[in-house]
This record gives sequence, structure tokens and C-alpha cells, in this order.
Amino acid sequence: MGQTTDFMVAIELGSTRITGIAGQRDTDGKLSILAYASEDASACIRKGTVFNIDRTAGAITSIINKLESTLEASIAKVYVGISGQSVRTVKDTVIRQFEEETRITTTIVDELIASSRSTLMDGYEILEVVPQEYKVGTGLQADPVGVITSHIEGRFLHIIARQGVRRKIEESFQLAKTRIAGYFIAPLEMAKITATDTELRSGCAIIDFGAETTTVQVYKDHLLRHLVVLPLGSNNITKDICSQGIEEADAEELKIKYASAYTEPYEIDSKPVTYTYGADSSTISDRVLNEITEARMEEIITNVWHQIGLSGYDDKLMAGIIVTGGGSHLGQLQTALQKKTHIEKYRHATYIIPPVESVTPELLAKNSRQGTLLGLLYSARQNCCEQELPRDLFATDIDETEAARQAQQEEIERQKAEAARIAQEEEAARAAEAQRIAQEKAEQEAAIRREEEERLEAERKAKAEEERRIKRENSLFGRLQKWGKKLAEDIVNGDD
Repeated sequence: MGQTTDFMVAIELGSTRITGIAGQRDTDGKLSILAYASEDASACIRKGTVFNIDRTAGAITSIINKLESTLEASIAKVYVGISGQSVRTVKDTVIRQFEEETRITTTIVDELIASSRSTLMDGYEILEVVPQEYKVGTGLQADPVGVITSHIEGRFLHIIARQGVRRKIEESFQLAKTRIAGYFIAPLEMAKITATDTELRSGCAIIDFGAETTTVQVYKDHLLRHLVVLPLGSNNITKDICSQGIEEADAEELKIKYASAYTEPYEIDSKPVTYTYGADSSTISDRVLNEITEARMEEIITNVWHQIGLSGYDDKLMAGIIVTGGGSHLGQLQTALQKKTHIEKYRHATYIIPPVESVTPELLAKNSRQGTLLGLLYSARQNCCEQELPRDLFATDIDETEAARQAQQEEIERQKAEAARIAQEEEAARAAEAQRIAQEKAEQEAAIRREEEERLEAERKAKAEEERRIKRENSLFGRLQKWGKKLAEDIVNGDD
């Protein structure tokens, strides 16, 4: 292909393969794929998370070289997806109380989001904060700006990952001498181009059956309501089949060709079928194969359904269930899911919704495997091509080379300094926001203590006053009793 200088690049760190893609997106949303490359990830990625930085860096370097060779251009930066078994969502609530009726502004809403983002989570980092609704008075608002109230409650969903997940990715790309243009949360980008607007609005559960993980997402009213990455995948079925003394390659082939996630009761006692595999023509019965497969799939689907229940939207999924991923092609998966969830509406998303143009057949295959990678590229915005530096017409080739090298180094240093400055400013802003929140909390607690002390002091004074009043009354009553007794005695004695 001819050289191009306008393209975007995305890399997916999958459990079985690290893949890279370069392409363009036109104004109509169509993706044009210009280059594609992949490397085996079994030695460096485990359940979607980097565990060997050196080997990951080597795979990234190889992918970049392959892409550049196809593009006939240098790649300056890439977009990367974050996923893995520790990625999940947790709910958070931030409350603001005003002394008087106040009009909610975008600044107040931004402060609520910033306050939620500054929440400290032991062992985890917040990747993204997704606003859900805002409770204003007794009602819920998707957009509270302009509403007048004395109380607002922001409800948010934190997308979190274990601390170190992002750092390992950064170190891998630094070692590969590849700059990261931006991070995406991989499952969210896949959902954007796998589900329709109607499905995301009506409510749906998107289940990505991967090799080592199964990702569950729940959407309603175009908002993410729940996300979790389960550490179970179709490779677990392969390993279970291997327990019968079968080689992994043969077990994988048996799973793909013959395994079933569900068997009808009447089929269990039907005439047994024997499957042949391996170079020595070994055999396994369909009953044994399906018992192994069904047991593992029942475990996975039970966990999936439990997570959908935790979302609180299990009875609100009008668009039903959408399945994707390599493991979604398992036989009778639809029946197994419907038996467990009782959700009849089901769609197998074998490919993405936006149109794709590519000379690579693998990227056009409707096998549910490319959704995440294409989703990352679809959301990329910046040109990732290494731009040529301006030429000096009077410079020699040597001067040009040295000047270009020096200018490039200066640009790299400038970008590093700019990145450090932005990071420092963001850190300072987070610290200031955390300090402000802590100060507000301390002031609120001090006000509550003062109110309590004043209340106790008022009660003490009231009690003391009551005691004095009773004492006075008792004292007067005593004097009256003495005076009455003396008067009676005087009358008896005849004294005037």
C-alpha cells in the first residue's frame, strides 16, 4: 500500500493475543483498516492483565514494527485498552447540603464528580466515574443543572481496577519505546459498537465470553449500571477436557466442534455418539464431553446471572441479553442462558454495528473476536502518525539528520515536561479538592458538635432552673406551713 500520514492506532492486550490495528474513521462512522498485526500473549498476559513486562514490551515492539512496515510510516503513539479480572464497578454517593435554596450549576455538578473521584479505595484505583442520577428533593434527575434546591445527592458508579494494572501497562510501553495517546476501558468501547442505541436505552446485559475471562455489563437508559470481569472463560472448559488425558490442542478442537452448553433431558439417554480425535484416533463419548462442558458452563452462567442480579436491573432488561466473544459460539449457549435467566430476548453479536472496510479477512470474519479491538480504534481521535519535521532548504544531509534528531529529542522532552506538568497540576487539583472536602467535613462535624454542646448546655440550664424553682416553692411552702401552725395555736390560746 502507499504511504499514508493520517491514521489512528489501537492495541488490545488480550489474554490469548496482543493485537494492533491502524486505520481511519470517516464522517459517516465507517472504519477503514490500513494495517493489522498480532502476537501470542500466553507468556505475558494472564486473565487480561500484564504479568511479564519484558515479554509484553517485546510483543508490542513486534506489533509496531509490523504495522509500520504495512503503513510505510512511523507510529508516534497508540491508544490502549484496559481490562482484566480486577476491573469492576462500585457505587458511590456524594451529598451537598446548602444553607438556603440554591440553583444547581455545572460547577456544583463538577464538584460532586470531583469529590467522588477523590474517594480513596484501599488497593484499587479509580479508572473512571460514571454519573448515574442526581437526587434533588424527592425526585431523580439525569441533569440537575438549573434546578433550585437546598439538597443534592449525586449517585455515581466507579470503574476500578487493582493498583498496578495501569502501571504495568505504562512500563511495558515505555520499555517498547511507544508513547500512549490515551487509555480506554476496553469493555465500554466494545459495548458502544456492539449494542444499538435502542438496546442501550431499553436495558440490556452484554456478556463477552472470552478465553480466560467473562465480562458482564448491564446498561439502562444509555448508562452503564454494572460491570465486572469474571476470572472464568472458555479455556476453563478446554482444561477440564484435558483432565480426561487429552492433549490441549485436541481438547480445544473437541470443544469447538462438538461441545454443548446444554443437553435436553431426552437426549441424555439417546444412543451414545463417539468422537474421534488426535493422531492415534482416540475417542470420547458425547455424554462425557457434554457433562464436562455443561458443568463448567453452569458455573460461568450462574456467576453471570448473579452479577446481573447485583446490578438491580435483572427485571428491567427490555432488550434482553447480548452475547459476544470467542466463547459465545459454544453449542446451545442460548438455551443454557435462557434456562438459567428466564430472559427470552437474546442476540448473538457476531460483528460490530458500524461498517468496516479491510483487506485483512480476519478482521471481517463474523466470529465475535474483534469487537474490542475495533471499538478501541473507533473511539480514537488523534492522528498517531509520526509527523515529519520542517526541512531547512540550505541544510546539508548531515545537518538535516542532526537537526531532525535534536528537534525530535527536544519535542520528546517538551512532551515529557508537558505531561509531567499536567500530571502535577492534576495531582495538585486532586489534593486541593481532597483538602477542601476534608475541611468541609471537619467544619460540618464541628458544627454538629457545637449544636450538641449548646443543646446539652441549654438542657443543663433548664434543669438547674427547674431545681431552683422547686427549691423556692418548697421553701415558701415550708414557711407557709410554719405560719399556719402558729396561727392555729394562737387562735386556740385565744391570742389576738
